[in-house]
Amino acid sequence: MRLILSLLALSACSVPARAADRVPVVIDTDIGSDVDDAFALALAVASPEIDLVGVTTVGSAADDRAWLVCRFLTQITGKKKAEELPPVAIGGAPPEKTEIDWQIQYRRHPAAIFNRTLKPSKEPAPDLLAKLAKAHDGKLVVVCLGPLTNILKFIETHPDAAKKVKRFVVMGGSVAVGYDGAAKPEPEWNVKCDTGAAKQVFAAGLPLTVIPLDATATVKLDKAAREKLFGARTMLTYQIQNLYELWDKEAPVLFDPVAVAAVFEEKHLTFKEMNLQVHNTGNTQVGGGKPNCRVATAIKADEFVKWYVERVRAFGTETLPEKPKHAAKLIDPGAFPAKVHVAEDYDTDIEKRWWMCGKGETKDVRPGGVRGQRAVLTQDFDDRQGNMKTMDRAVIFNPVPGPPMGANTRLRFRYKLTATDTIRVQLYSLTNGYHRYLSVSGLEQGKWLDGCVDMTQMRRPDGTGGALAADERIDDIQFYIDPRAELLIDDVILYEAAAAGETRPFPKRVIFSAWFDTGAQGKEWPGAFQIVPHEKPRTWKFAKSVKGDNDEQVIRVGMRGTRKLDAATELTFKYKLAGADGVAVELRDKGKVVATRKLALTADKWGDSAATFKLTGKETADEIVFRAEKGAELSVDDVLLFVP
Repeated sequence: MRLILSLLALSACSVPARAADRVPVVIDTDIGSDVDDAFALALAVASPEIDLVGVTTVGSAADDRAWLVCRFLTQITGKKKAEELPPVAIGGAPPEKTEIDWQIQYRRHPAAIFNRTLKPSKEPAPDLLAKLAKAHDGKLVVVCLGPLTNILKFIETHPDAAKKVKRFVVMGGSVAVGYDGAAKPEPEWNVKCDTGAAKQVFAAGLPLTVIPLDATATVKLDKAAREKLFGARTMLTYQIQNLYELWDKEAPVLFDPVAVAAVFEEKHLTFKEMNLQVHNTGNTQVGGGKPNCRVATAIKADEFVKWYVERVRAFGTETLPEKPKHAAKLIDPGAFPAKVHVAEDYDTDIEKRWWMCGKGETKDVRPGGVRGQRAVLTQDFDDRQGNMKTMDRAVIFNPVPGPPMGANTRLRFRYKLTATDTIRVQLYSLTNGYHRYLSVSGLEQGKWLDGCVDMTQMRRPDGTGGALAADERIDDIQFYIDPRAELLIDDVILYEAAAAGETRPFPKRVIFSAWFDTGAQGKEWPGAFQIVPHEKPRTWKFAKSVKGDNDEQVIRVGMRGTRKLDAATELTFKYKLAGADGVAVELRDKGKVVATRKLALTADKWGDSAATFKLTGKETADEIVFRAEKGAELSVDDVLLFVP
């Protein structure tokens, strides 16, 4: 019954059902920067005293922040219709740039990308604030958890509506205490990011409750408190744990939850009437005039943390994923792949945009490794047959542009497991619009190991869908485990099994692959060439040469960024050459030739070629260049740069 009532409290259209003593609240947040905004939003959701009637976002990329909130509310309730949830409006950016860190992954989940969550409102933040202030005449409380950019705009554009707000609760300022309880005031982040807005809001004569660093800087959620909170494993605690795991620090300070609590519960706080003014430096100073705000000057930090944890963890019930089906076994990766579809070693940030789930790990890495990927919490990407009422822990990489598979697709990866012996491996089919998976159990734990699976053994959760087929395009390589466990992933290689008779060993490291079958030249495939279709019986596409300097024919394949080479770096590729009997192959870095090889090639038919480069192991490259003489016609496909 409590869960039902709490969900009703989130409904923006359920005014008749609300108790008279519930406080209508709008939260103005810069969620996505520090993580305390997420903890504050969780407190508002979990508190029956609060009627959350709207959320507005402020900061750089305020639209991304709004989508973060939309997904947060949808994940907790399972609802996405505008009439079922509070409206979320996009606000403005302060003069000081405020970055979104790893938490942007939470916004890039398919649930948000493909309209499976609540959508942000079309009206801008100041207009939503005005509408809600009028609708809740004299009762609305606006809780300000970020720079006061939106609040100033609201006051300026809707002065009459602003006067209808009962009070503004502002998390900001530093009166006598600085960060970490330092006994000296200092410019506080929210004020500093838009000092001009803060200065005007504090001087506007509106009813202000100010929650400065004096009452928030010591409220730390230590490891024991986090474990107790996250141990509830409810859909609410999963969301804040997910955003916490994507955050860049260890111990959150609950600045913003204190401000939310001040709406209805003051037992942990000490207040004093003051005249506060914002200086041009960003400092909040005590003036000698008539008090203009009620200021929290101290807090019982330990008691507050205990109260917060108990309240939030009590919202909802524990939910865990079921044991995965479609059992398979690890296999030997075999000899040299017939084709490498995609490879990711996480050592560079080149493809970071497509790390859909997971966080870079530089401490616990495989022997000789640079960086791996640590699994974080997520809802299953399979919204059709996956369990949407719980969360897993996962590493997910999106191979853009989604490549077509062959008949014998394999996936090799390195992994380290803790507290589980099972991994679920999943792919999304762009061709069919559904996910398939297989699971492997009985795996050794506690150390880095090599794994390889036969992806043709995957099936949909209900067993349908058939095997992965040749020419089927895929997306999202996904590794899932139990949310109570830990997983590290590195060196992901999706490839076709070796051709019959292949004797070369599997590559030690894949540096770069290019196959041109999907995606556009210049965008997904930077460089200078044409992408053209193969003639039958060959399928898909290849790169064709264009005129370069001195009228020679060239194919310049950009590697989308700078990649580290090895002393023993090799290149393989398929080719067709007319009008010449050889090509020069170069590795370049920022236009400079790092290594070059001249190859004699059979003319006028598709064949295979390879080049070995003699290097020191300290070089890098960002481009592969194929050069043929004037009048030639060169075609290239299935380019693979690797360490043997």
